Amino acid sequence: MTDLKTRIEEANAKAFDILRQGKPRLIDVAPALDVLPGMKPNLILHSAPAIAWDDMCGPHRNGIIGAAIWEGLAADPEEAEARIRSGEILTTPCHHHDAVGAGAGITSASTPMLVVENAAFGTRAYSCIAEGGGLRLLKWGYWDQDVLDMLTWQARVFAPVLKAALAAAGPIDLKAIVGRAVEMGDECHNRSVAATALFLRDLYGPMAALDMAEDDIRASIRFLVESEHFLLHAIMAGAKSMLMAAEGIEYCTLVTAMARNGVDFGIKVSGLGDRWFTAPAMEVKGLFFRAEWSYEDAAPDLGDSAITETVGLGGFIQPCAPTVTQYVQADLAQAIANTAEMRQICQGDNPDVRIPAMDFAPGPLGIDIRKVVKTGITPLLDTAITHKDGGLIGAGEVRAPMGCFRDALKAFGAAHG
Repeated sequence: MTDLKTRIEEANAKAFDILRQGKPRLIDVAPALDVLPGMKPNLILHSAPAIAWDDMCGPHRNGIIGAAIWEGLAADPEEAEARIRSGEILTTPCHHHDAVGAGAGITSASTPMLVVENAAFGTRAYSCIAEGGGLRLLKWGYWDQDVLDMLTWQARVFAPVLKAALAAAGPIDLKAIVGRAVEMGDECHNRSVAATALFLRDLYGPMAALDMAEDDIRASIRFLVESEHFLLHAIMAGAKSMLMAAEGIEYCTLVTAMARNGVDFGIKVSGLGDRWFTAPAMEVKGLFFRAEWSYEDAAPDLGDSAITETVGLGGFIQPCAPTVTQYVQADLAQAIANTAEMRQICQGDNPDVRIPAMDFAPGPLGIDIRKVVKTGITPLLDTAITHKDGGLIGAGEVRAPMGCFRDALKAFGAAHG
């Protein structure tokens, strides 16, 4: 009779192999209502875990209100809140609809979605199109008329141009782009400049050759050139598509999702189904972009972008992007030490992601809840700092709280004791 430890090791090896084989490709752009499973006209998504309206942080509440007004579900904030409380407007996490959203993760029916397919297993995941640069964006829980106008331009102009360009270019191999970008100074979370440049290189020719309005094409190209972190959202969806293929493996103790909503930090584990295990979200340590901002102004950590660390990017490979260490006043030696720590809590190495500053050593992959609890080392995330009332105010790093990993391991033990 096979003992429990052997079953766990076999299950973890299977999940790890699935992650290694993943081939995420950006294949399309379409409105959320047309492609997200279970999406509804009156549904607004936010970053996970699930949370009631009264318990939400400021960025989530502000972003949802902005989306409700943009969709025409409400005329003003007061009406939006009343309709949310009455159940006329619904809210739920992006993750519950095979999607991920950066920051507050605000996604509504008309939001243009990047469609990513894991060609190795057929799993599809989605993320909203990046709104561009700037500190005041809907994804940071901020809205005004300029933000709503940009959302409208993206839906009516940019999304159709991008959709046509992708159709002409064919699927964009995100795995190949990430593999090259990490050797060009990205860690593909807080820094995705090289990845976006590689994406633009692949798409510029097909986009410029489109038989569409020239003003729309020029504006779309200009938007991409000015949006140096544009591809992060596609990388997030790619990570989600890889992890979806590794879900639901009995006896597996590898993490298949990490997400934060500004109140709770949550994880999901392959062998424990769809259940979220949560603990209070942590304070982000880092650099504020203006002197007048401080930790008193900041919301706790939020966003679905920790999906990048869940597949071994971001904080797990900090030495790939030494510029990121400036956010926490650290140095390359500390970044290398951080990656060495992350290796202690992972199933194995990922030869598709190489770290130049570590003699091109492969990055760690496959967070194991057993190793997290045993070592006392929690995942390190590169992340943004969001104002408690909405808006981006800084960037830095944060540790996942231990509580959710302990609770997950206890639940695993109870299920297989």
